[in-house]
Amino acid sequence: MKIRTLEPKDIKQVIDIWTNSFSGNFSKPVNPKYLSDPNSSTIVISIEDIIVGVASIHIIKKLTRILGIIEDVAVNEKYRGKGVGKKLVERLILIGKQKNCDKIVLSSSDENSKFYEKIGFKKKELQMVIRN
Repeated sequence: MKIRTLEPKDIKQVIDIWTNSFSGNFSKPVNPKYLSDPNSSTIVISIEDIIVGVASIHIIKKLTRILGIIEDVAVNEKYRGKGVGKKLVERLILIGKQKNCDKIVLSSSDENSKFYEKIGFKKKELQMVIRN
């Protein structure tokens, strides 16, 4: 298994993993500027040329702080329970620390919250959302 930054050749496989893991909302047009955005990092774990996991961190520079938001952590069904998700999240935490984030947050379902607690996250506050 190799952890690396998302490359253009990976996009279709990544969208397929996100769509299968979350919803069809990921099948919208690709943002052509995303890969060059210094405040967004998407990493993948690959085995040869097959993407088995993906996750992103987005850096928000606030007035006095820097916030990291981990999103879209997804692992191919066949590779769940093999440490792929843990490796992805730990790498994103490292990226957040390297970018001087003083807080890193993520959203999770109740079902997946124990996974994140094992990595060191704590339940705090309540997330609200509006979707268009």
